[in-house]
Amino acid sequence: MSNINTWGGTVRKGTATPQFVVRRSWISSTLILWLGLGAFGIGVLGAILQSSIAPDSDGAVFAMLIGASIVALPLGLILNRSRITVYDERYDVRPGLGRKRRRDVNDLDKLRFGRQSSQNGTVYISLTGWNHQQKKQFRIYTTHRGYAEFTAWLAQHRPEQWAKCESLGIPD
Repeated sequence: MSNINTWGGTVRKGTATPQFVVRRSWISSTLILWLGLGAFGIGVLGAILQSSIAPDSDGAVFAMLIGASIVALPLGLILNRSRITVYDERYDVRPGLGRKRRRDVNDLDKLRFGRQSSQNGTVYISLTGWNHQQKKQFRIYTTHRGYAEFTAWLAQHRPEQWAKCESLGIPD
């Protein structure tokens, strides 16, 4: 059998393996998803049992559990799906509900740290990257898994932008 391609398509050379993946922490994604699944299961099971055992009583608790799961399940899925997959000279960004977009590391024009404060005094530090057209390419937080690897990768591949980002520091 010859190696000549007769069907006119291209043959894949194999899929590239990622160096690492930047994702939200386990607490903020998977835990919310499992809490939503648990609330849904308890709510549905409780509503079925209550309607068969005591149909006269009020089922507000089970309805609230089902309602909470309707909020928690999509939120957990969105948070769990968000990620940045890093390869040698590129990275793929997948926002929660969006599609995966392939980005070239050389398209990064500006990197900046950001600061967000919550009501209870917790401060979150973010890193945001923009391209030449000032379109946001990504935003990650120090709490994300893979943050240290991603910042080291950026410092290696975009040293000028990373040096400027570090010299400006974290805004007050």
